[in-house]
Amino acid sequence: MKRITVLGTILLFALVNSSFAITGLGFGIRGGIVAGLENDRLDDFIRGIDSTSALSKNMTMIGGHLKIGTLPIIDFELALEYAWKKKEITPDVDFTISDLGVIGSAKYHLGLPVIKPYVGAGLGLHRMVYSVKGYDVQAAIPERENKLGYHGLVGVKISPPMSPVEFFVEGRYTYITTENKSTKYSAIYAGGTFNLP
Repeated sequence: MKRITVLGTILLFALVNSSFAITGLGFGIRGGIVAGLENDRLDDFIRGIDSTSALSKNMTMIGGHLKIGTLPIIDFELALEYAWKKKEITPDVDFTISDLGVIGSAKYHLGLPVIKPYVGAGLGLHRMVYSVKGYDVQAAIPERENKLGYHGLVGVKISPPMSPVEFFVEGRYTYITTENKSTKYSAIYAGGTFNLP
């Protein structure tokens, strides 16, 4: 995991070359919901255990991020996020899915003073982990996958005057290249960033 974090940080610093002047650094936290999870392969596996069940579409997400300000209208961001969901398929069988992601994004802000809408895109490395308790045929799904993901996002940032803390609400659509069947989901989350002086 340390290797992934270091590589992600180096990648972001490589993007910020001498033609960009760093205007600010910050760090913060975030939390929200991963919704609309789509993966037909996992749905098929769960229905094989219980034909009335389907994969739960929502996961809880928490995380932290590092913001690297460049031009006044563009920020680069490196985030570490963890999303998880536990589903009871039958009274004796529990299914758990989690996604640990190292996410790099570029965000383009409209130049408004306090409330700043933005759009962005980026890449992520996702560690998808699946586990089943109480069922013998766990080989039907992988225990874990490390896969590349792509995302687009929209959001709004609120920067109160004379305050080092800014707040944001963001929506993101992610496409992960998991084996055989891709995994897709939307995330809605909010957080805050403390800007260093």
